[in-house]
Amino acid sequence: MSENGHDKDGHGDSMELMEKQNNGVKYKRPSFEEDEPPPAVKKLSGLTVVTAVLFITGEMTGSGVLALPKAVKDAGWIGIFLIFMCAGISSFTGSVLGRCWAAIIRNRPELGRHCQDPYPTIGMEAFGKVGRIIVNISVYFTLYGVCVVLLLIASGNIQGLLFQVNVDMSLCYWVMIIGGILAPFCWMSSPKDFWPIALGATLTTAVACVLICIQAIMDIERAKNETEAYYTAHPDHVFHRGFDEFFLAFGMILFCFGGMAAFPTIQADMRNPEKFPKTVLIAMSCILCMYIPVGAIGFGVYGDFVADNIFDSLTPGPLQITASILITMHLTFAYVIIQNPLSQVLEMPLNVPDKFGLKRVVIRSLITIFVIFTAETCPRFGHILALVGGSAVTLNTFVFPSLFFWKLGRRTGKPWSALEMQRWEIPVHILIIVIGIFGGCSATYAAIKAIIDPNAFVPPCYVNITAASAAASGGGGH
Repeated sequence: MSENGHDKDGHGDSMELMEKQNNGVKYKRPSFEEDEPPPAVKKLSGLTVVTAVLFITGEMTGSGVLALPKAVKDAGWIGIFLIFMCAGISSFTGSVLGRCWAAIIRNRPELGRHCQDPYPTIGMEAFGKVGRIIVNISVYFTLYGVCVVLLLIASGNIQGLLFQVNVDMSLCYWVMIIGGILAPFCWMSSPKDFWPIALGATLTTAVACVLICIQAIMDIERAKNETEAYYTAHPDHVFHRGFDEFFLAFGMILFCFGGMAAFPTIQADMRNPEKFPKTVLIAMSCILCMYIPVGAIGFGVYGDFVADNIFDSLTPGPLQITASILITMHLTFAYVIIQNPLSQVLEMPLNVPDKFGLKRVVIRSLITIFVIFTAETCPRFGHILALVGGSAVTLNTFVFPSLFFWKLGRRTGKPWSALEMQRWEIPVHILIIVIGIFGGCSATYAAIKAIIDPNAFVPPCYVNITAASAAASGGGGH
């Protein structure tokens, strides 16, 4: 006990309360040996393995799946290997991140009961305040980029759907319209109220992937004829695949596995956090069942003419329309959910009350305006997708988990129990960090180069609305 009546761990009040509740019998806290970790915190309620799998699957799938065929086109068939590789690394680093969080709540049980920002907290435990700041910057840059991509794809899908009923309006206008419609929904409180909708996103994306594959298979003959006609008219044309195209594809594929920032939050809400590695493995298997067929069939059918958005390559009809509606529903709800933590990080330092009010409306409306402005500035979503995937997502998925695990694993002494790192894991972590740094830097460089390349430059909407809309809504196809 310290002089003020509290023990060194700050639990003096709880001990006094236990003493009163037990009729004067003093409560004795369990003691642990110096090298023995305290037991993991288990909850009476929370997410099960099944519900956690649904959360991870619904949170990670969606916008990225539409760009997978284009990513495979840019990389060639090795793109399928990249999808498997990213899924495998994400499974490993996701479970590693889970082991970090499980170790932290073993040593600091109070965090297991309530922690709003577990990923930055892991960074804090590993590298202090610098670790927390870097993780926050990376996570919120990812969220901002995802909001831009979601808005662009949702607007493009709605533009394409209405074009089929002779409503022709520029994508640039739809970005402002959809952003304005969604703005009031972003004024609402915590996204936990919309979690059933997020779970439904898993089913909508899964059904949409099945419909996309069916329609693509039905398009085999049409795509073959159009490809042969093109090469007959242009016999000397060859599609170029080089360094830039490969790492643009790598960035796009990384974006598809960009939900790692939410993993500690999901684990923190689980009834038994120790089962998170098993949860990640099951979720990644489910995600691959959606990603591989869409990427392989999309590129296999449409080849080098596949569009940035696979919907632009599909033959218009009931299947394409239904799939587009399902994905658009997913994107709009995901936009509202993802913008919420982005808003909260700006509201906290400004002391905005956690209730509906003028300050909240102003701040969240300004965020929406900045998202719309970014989308209007770079309307080709594939470039933003590759930029976010190559930079922040690479850090969150490849570099940070292995780095934090390594750092925490070397921490010893009371009251911390060190993580156990097997010898075979050391070269694996080194390889993942090297791949992450080299691949991420290369993908970021390729994405920035593509954005500013004069030959492939897509003008902002406020510079040339006609050219911007045409370049953004197509991106490929016959």
